[in-house]
Amino acid sequence: MIASSAGTSAPWPAAASAPATVLRTQTRPLPYDVAHLRGVEGVTISPDGTRVAYVVRAPHFDPAAKPSPDDAKAGWKIESQLFVVERAGGAPRQLTFGDEPVRAPRFSPDGQRLAFLRKKAGKPAIHVLDLRGGEARALDLGDYEPRVFSWAPDGKALAFTAVRPVLEDVKAARWRRGGARAYEREWEQTHLFVVPSDGGEPRHVNRGPDTVASYRWSPDGKHFALVVAQSSDPVEMFSDQRLVVVDAADGGNPRELARGGEGAPIVIRDAAWSPDSRRVAYSTTARGLSHIDELRVRALDGAPATNAAAKLDPSLGDFVWAGDSRTLFAMAFARTTTKLYRLSIDGRAATEVPLGRRVLGSLDGDRAGRYLVAAASTPTTPPEPTLIDVERGTAASLVALNPQVREWTIARTEVVAWKSRDGAPLEGVLTVTSHARDGRPAPLIVMPHGGPDGTSLETWSTWAQFFAARGYSVFEPNYRGGLGYGRAFYEANRGRLGEIEQADIEPGVDALIAAGKADPARLFYGGWSWGGYLAAWTLGHTDRYRAIMVGAGISDVVLQYVTSDINHGAAADWEYKGRPWGQPAAFERANPARFLTRARTPTLILHGESDERVPFVNAQLIYRALADRGVKVQFWAYPREPHGFQEPAHVAHMMETWAAFFDEHLPR
Repeated sequence: MIASSAGTSAPWPAAASAPATVLRTQTRPLPYDVAHLRGVEGVTISPDGTRVAYVVRAPHFDPAAKPSPDDAKAGWKIESQLFVVERAGGAPRQLTFGDEPVRAPRFSPDGQRLAFLRKKAGKPAIHVLDLRGGEARALDLGDYEPRVFSWAPDGKALAFTAVRPVLEDVKAARWRRGGARAYEREWEQTHLFVVPSDGGEPRHVNRGPDTVASYRWSPDGKHFALVVAQSSDPVEMFSDQRLVVVDAADGGNPRELARGGEGAPIVIRDAAWSPDSRRVAYSTTARGLSHIDELRVRALDGAPATNAAAKLDPSLGDFVWAGDSRTLFAMAFARTTTKLYRLSIDGRAATEVPLGRRVLGSLDGDRAGRYLVAAASTPTTPPEPTLIDVERGTAASLVALNPQVREWTIARTEVVAWKSRDGAPLEGVLTVTSHARDGRPAPLIVMPHGGPDGTSLETWSTWAQFFAARGYSVFEPNYRGGLGYGRAFYEANRGRLGEIEQADIEPGVDALIAAGKADPARLFYGGWSWGGYLAAWTLGHTDRYRAIMVGAGISDVVLQYVTSDINHGAAADWEYKGRPWGQPAAFERANPARFLTRARTPTLILHGESDERVPFVNAQLIYRALADRGVKVQFWAYPREPHGFQEPAHVAHMMETWAAFFDEHLPR
């Protein structure tokens, strides 16, 4: 997807002037406006609950920029800088400057220092900044390149994960073979290290050959909880895990707290220690890959684990401990929104904490569990750093990151319901344009979510607001296989990919037409990632749409299995109930490429050339299939872009091209 939409209004100067063709008095967002939206990440609160830190990703356009072979970014640049704001309010303070992006801020236990990751001399490094004054200091880690890090409970050290430096004889062997590599046989395991916060030699903690997927340091400083896997292969690393507790001093005395059963791998999303260091909570599922529906709590004394989320049928997100070591706060996807629950560790109580009409992203909490922070958005506001007072049951934004959207004409959203072809109850989100003309129903864009294990939410949608301002209503359906509707809903698409989504989505379009909310003569379809797969599938199954946009979409599921970074092995075992070589019929049934001989709808293809999730060859395949058959097709390839576009010039061009293509195919 395109970058998340957020930013800050101070102390940075106002946005660079728009290109001369942009009228800043307009209330209709233009492609430039979409590209200029600022993003927020890494929202975290100090242990004492007095300060909140966050990173702002801010695109800037230089109106004086001229075409140059040295400028591949078309006059744009992006800054990612660290800010801090008092919990009680006030103006945010910018803490970092310069071109290198900042990420993953972490407060020291006393709240007086902030550590963060930023490149130095071209390599990732941990920087430590004293909030009482002075410049940030980069720790000398030698050849180690930290991936994630955290403070020791006493603030005297930092733990970080990294791969071991490559040995000289290994470098020499690679040189002798001219860089040839053994495909999928040279994964570098990730290990855990500890380094003094004042600098020094890193100490290796974990033992054995396992790779460390994540870790947590116990509050008493005595142990690490490690989520480990046998391989750094992206699929294996996050689909077959174990939870192990080791001594912090030397990685010894390992105790296994959780692992999968015989032939049944376990996925552990996150783990966290109780404040009294007696228990470890971990969010997990023993069936499937992404429907995290248990929040297990395991004591170190060997007592059986309990499920704190036993009262729910949840799709869990982040969680944090309360200060009493007896309760947890957990975010869950709940139909078209997110909810925050206070859960007892024995699973007997689940109480909702009011959020208003907000959708939460990542979650962090102070030491006492009184205040939580998250990047949160509403249907009318892009994500902003948000403070949740759990005692008062209130949630409020701390900083207005994109105040310019207040000048936009914001379309309203509503939840719509219908039934699938087999009678299953469904719902989705409709963004209703206020620009419908001639008393006719508005043209409609069907925009399915990605995943397929995603969710369409009542939240800020840049794409929906952009198209609503251009006169289109936007329908974001929740089809089976997604999250937020319980386990049975999530599992319903297994072995039925393509077919079940169409059986769910098309009756939703029919229901909107019957209700007078969509014009049957002006229907459009566009999606990204799995939404792009569904766009490619729809091409070969119906002619009801005036035009279709396939964004970073899968066109051949076997090709995707072979080339994607994650869509093989256990991922296919879940989604297709097997692999292409053992269950070829399952892949054949779900393959959009098989149906492209039927395609006649004008098609726009948008894809990043550096996409590892859905490799670029998928776009080439669908383009060639349509072009050979004489179907009207337009294909834009974006250099350097991964699965989610990052460069503002590409985002602006993508939105302009997409809108122009749909506008071109509106009946006059």
